[in-house]
Amino acid sequence: MKNFLLLSALFAVQATPAQERFVSHDLEGYYDWFHEQSQVADHYEPNTTLYTFTADTKVHEGPCRDAEVLTTLPLAFPVTNLSYNDDYFLPEDEINGYGDFWYQVTGSDANGKPFRGYVWGADIAKGYTRTDLNDDQTPEYLLLGISTHERKQLRDINGELRLVQDGKLLTATTVPGLCLFEDCASSSLLRVINTTQGFPVIETSTMTVGCWAGIEKAFFFYDGANFNRVYQAEYTTDHEIASESFIVNQGSSAQVCQYSHEGKDYAPVWKCRPLESQNDRAEMVMEPSAHTRVK
Repeated sequence: MKNFLLLSALFAVQATPAQERFVSHDLEGYYDWFHEQSQVADHYEPNTTLYTFTADTKVHEGPCRDAEVLTTLPLAFPVTNLSYNDDYFLPEDEINGYGDFWYQVTGSDANGKPFRGYVWGADIAKGYTRTDLNDDQTPEYLLLGISTHERKQLRDINGELRLVQDGKLLTATTVPGLCLFEDCASSSLLRVINTTQGFPVIETSTMTVGCWAGIEKAFFFYDGANFNRVYQAEYTTDHEIASESFIVNQGSSAQVCQYSHEGKDYAPVWKCRPLESQNDRAEMVMEPSAHTRVK
């Protein structure tokens, strides 16, 4: 609950001009809305349900990578968060270059065997929701977490978006620069937004309060096979990182869409036009991908 306490403290003090855009009362409504939508509280409160972010997630006897492994859990598997007392120092570790704390969890594994132990932070999803992006009447788990790739440099910070069905990874993509590990002291948000044009868009966002704070949002379109990053920006500094046109197929018709602006309930508004010819499609295929256009 550190972000709630930090937020209260920051609103209670006079911000310097350099910090004003991060702690201004003009953004207080967004902070409140963000935490209502976010699942950040579930990671610090007892008896909440969390989900594994990696396959073969290890449950250790103690909060240490060298502690005995009690069991392993599959991808998108539910565990109960036991949390810690308010006066307990969260046990942290750095693995693959990412610093995060150990979750104290309980549950029963895939074989029905009860367990009570510790799972390292990057093996737990920071955001999660049930959805049916495939429209196959079988819900999937949409998960947001720390990148599973090793972090080798200081600025090598990435999140990862994953789509899981029946314990199997359908697709995944990197969210460049999205800082989700504990050392960032950020709150994360994952949601599926139904657009007025009739297609869903996935938002992955972080909000951090403090001198090095900001609001970063990335939006993805799922084309039935892969996630396509269609927009990403740091909102408090108006720094646009990526903006890509994308094709939405809807039955016998198709649209070309691109980010326009932010509308009500902090949802993105898209400008779309009919796909006029195969030349449109060919031109878009030739455009650089969002991953190659990061500023």
